[in-house]
Amino acid sequence: MFRINQKAFKILAAEIERAAAQDSIAGEVAQKIALKRLNKLRERKGKPVTAAELKELLSDILPDFNARAIAKAIKVNRPPSPLWLMPKIAAGLIGISGFIWLVNLPYPMIRRPIARIAPILLLPSYISMDDNYRKAIALVEQADQLINQATSLADLELGAKKVQQAQKHLDALPVWFIGYEPKVFMTWFHHGFLFTLDEFKAARATVGRMEAKVFQEKNAMNQLQQSEALIQRAKQDYHQANNSVGKQEAIALWQTGIDQLTQLPPSTLAAKMAVPKLTIHNRDFEKISNIY
Repeated sequence: MFRINQKAFKILAAEIERAAAQDSIAGEVAQKIALKRLNKLRERKGKPVTAAELKELLSDILPDFNARAIAKAIKVNRPPSPLWLMPKIAAGLIGISGFIWLVNLPYPMIRRPIARIAPILLLPSYISMDDNYRKAIALVEQADQLINQATSLADLELGAKKVQQAQKHLDALPVWFIGYEPKVFMTWFHHGFLFTLDEFKAARATVGRMEAKVFQEKNAMNQLQQSEALIQRAKQDYHQANNSVGKQEAIALWQTGIDQLTQLPPSTLAAKMAVPKLTIHNRDFEKISNIY
């Protein structure tokens, strides 16, 4: 940059003119000399001129030169701060981000021309798709272990959450992508995604089966809890009954609860949990049923 910029030159030139006007004899000559010296600085590149340099430059011809004018000129003569560029840089970044967001939308009509010309711009969506699939598969595996090897209701509930999470990640994968986009991506970047259309369908089917399994398991668990509550109520009614009619009604209720336990789907966790309970309930039932 030049040692004096145009703004600083105008400030100093105006003050030189004012100071020279006060000296009717030598003022015109002093003005010409001072402007000539400033013009040399204005045409010379280097560090911005300092206040001391300006004072030394003008003191011999304009000894009473206004110090405020020098300070003002020095202030405007500073190199431009990069801060003024920030809004423009920010606007540019927003524009670029918006364009990248647009081309990464899951619409083949937008993506395919970009895939042919500048496939690197589609990298964010490729990474997102790959990440969603990896997470979906991992969650499906976790859910499978929790649901199909459940030992408690907590396992089933956690497995159900894993299924929901896996479903969300699978929903984030556009089906059209699997049939077309990986070919384009592999052509340009020599990298293949982990999944194919068959794998995608298999993952969907697995999630669907596990959702049905969770539904069945929860229903069976509710039936187990209701049957247990019914048997406990029957036992309580039996012991509190004051006559044979009341005891017979309690025994009938007791039998109903046991029958419900035996009707639990055999493959469910509830049915497995019911086995030792049935042994105890049947033993207790046989004792009182022999009496009546």
